[in-house]
Amino acid sequence: MRRLIPPSAAVILCLLLTGCFTSELPKFPLSSAVAAFGNGGRYGVFEHVGNGKYIKRRTVMVTPSLDGSYAFVGEKSTLLISFHNVGNNVIVGQSKPGNNRNAYIYLILARKGKETFLYLPQCEAQDTALLSAHGITFRDPFECSIDGVSNPARLFATLSAGEPNSKMVPE
Repeated sequence: MRRLIPPSAAVILCLLLTGCFTSELPKFPLSSAVAAFGNGGRYGVFEHVGNGKYIKRRTVMVTPSLDGSYAFVGEKSTLLISFHNVGNNVIVGQSKPGNNRNAYIYLILARKGKETFLYLPQCEAQDTALLSAHGITFRDPFECSIDGVSNPARLFATLSAGEPNSKMVPE
């Protein structure tokens, strides 16, 4: 069930429906946040429906916060996400959904021209030996805890991102 929608719902669905990477405490300090969306703006969010095709689902406003994170504001929800460059052309998003008091969720973004592609790497799609070597704890077959990972940047730089779940395009 890898169909994803905009960042706010994507992160929440990650917890509920798919294998994802989580932690109880943030693994990246806000001091290392990068300006992945510059000054922010209005973005169309397109769901990946397969075969390289996307369908527009909604529009979000992306607003930079003073702490280095961004507020993704949709019709019904707001989600704060900080972005961290981990090398190897990989930028990791870290967020703690307001309705989940126990876990931070992680996503990967990649840019191609004006399009920003969002990926939720799946635990079950990764090499288990690689995950174990990094200190991953498997909460179940579909959730990987990175609480014991000593170098989360190196972990995310080596993960297989899989197919993009969605993309964002400035309007």
